[in-house]
Amino acid sequence: MLELQRQPIAEGAVAMTEAEICERVLGQKSGYVKGLGFGPKPISFSKSRPSSSEREIELEHRLVETQLLVETQQQQLETQQDRIDQLEALVQKQNQQHHQQFEEILRHLRSSQGSS
Repeated sequence: MLELQRQPIAEGAVAMTEAEICERVLGQKSGYVKGLGFGPKPISFSKSRPSSSEREIELEHRLVETQLLVETQQQQLETQQDRIDQLEALVQKQNQQHHQQFEEILRHLRSSQGSS
């Protein structure tokens, strides 16, 4: 394109415009935008943004995923709460056993002190 612009103009001839030079070098293509010159055709608005139905489908999909995630987390919480309850019951049972053992030791000490 630059070579065509630099070429000397014959006497009486009219200099080629930039658009004419582009057309000669690039050829005519349907991708050019009339009135805006040569260059890539802009993406239409409808192609660049998803349609409302596509957006709704995407949002519904995300909603389902979120609901599944919430269900999974609720199940995990229930499982963890059950485990906590089991551990608390075990700790309480062990505390009772320790208390009983302590009471037996005290009785044994008292009885051995009384017989001495």
